[in-house]
Amino acid sequence: MKNVIKLMFVLILSLLIIGAVPIISELHSDNFDFMETEFIKNSKFIQNGIKVEYSISQPISKEFSLLKENFKKSFGEDVQSNENIIVYKDLIKEIKAVVWSNNEDTKVQITYINNDKNANTFQLKQELKQIQNIAAKNIKYFNFIKVKIIEDQKQNLLDILKNNIDMKTLEVLNIHNGSVGKAELYDGNKINIGFTKYDTGEYLIIGTPVIFVTY
Repeated sequence: MKNVIKLMFVLILSLLIIGAVPIISELHSDNFDFMETEFIKNSKFIQNGIKVEYSISQPISKEFSLLKENFKKSFGEDVQSNENIIVYKDLIKEIKAVVWSNNEDTKVQITYINNDKNANTFQLKQELKQIQNIAAKNIKYFNFIKVKIIEDQKQNLLDILKNNIDMKTLEVLNIHNGSVGKAELYDGNKINIGFTKYDTGEYLIIGTPVIFVTY
C-alpha cells in the first residue's frame, strides 16, 4: 500500500512535466504571490506563514525590549515573553520572536503562522515589518502556503505549478507519505513543494526558498 501511495505522488509530480498545459506561462505574474492567490481559489486553505531572520548590532537586551514594545503596539497587551522569546497568539494567528546572540551580533527570528485565508503572505510581511527593527541587516524572508487538495480541482493546482515553475530545475524525492520537490520559478526564486496524504486527505504545501514548518 505504501508503494502505491508513493507511486501516486510521483505520478502527480510527473504530470507537471508531461501535462497538456504549455511550459511557457501565459500568466501575467510568475511568482509566489500569484501562485498563493490561485491556490486559495482552487483548493481548501489550511494556513500560510512567513518567517524573517536578521541580525542587529546592538545588545540582546535592547533588541528584546524593542521587539516586545512593537509586539504590544501591534497586538495589544496580551503578549507573553520569557528570557529570549516573545509570543502573541489568538484564534487565527501566532507570532513568535526568538532573540539570541553570537560573538558578533544579536540574532532575531520571527515567525508568523496564519489561519485566515483572507490574509496572504504579502500582508503578513507588512505586519512583520512593523515589528522588526528598522536597522536590521542580513534580512532573509521565507514564505509558505498549505492547502487541502479538492479532487476535482487537482489538475488546476498542477497547471498553476507547471505554468510558474522552470521545469528544467524540478527535482523530486519520495517520502513515506508522498513526495517532495524543489525547483525554481520563472522569476528566479527557489521553491520547495510537498504533496502529502493523510487519513484526512491530500495536501499541497509550497515554500520559498524553503518550507520552514513541518508537514
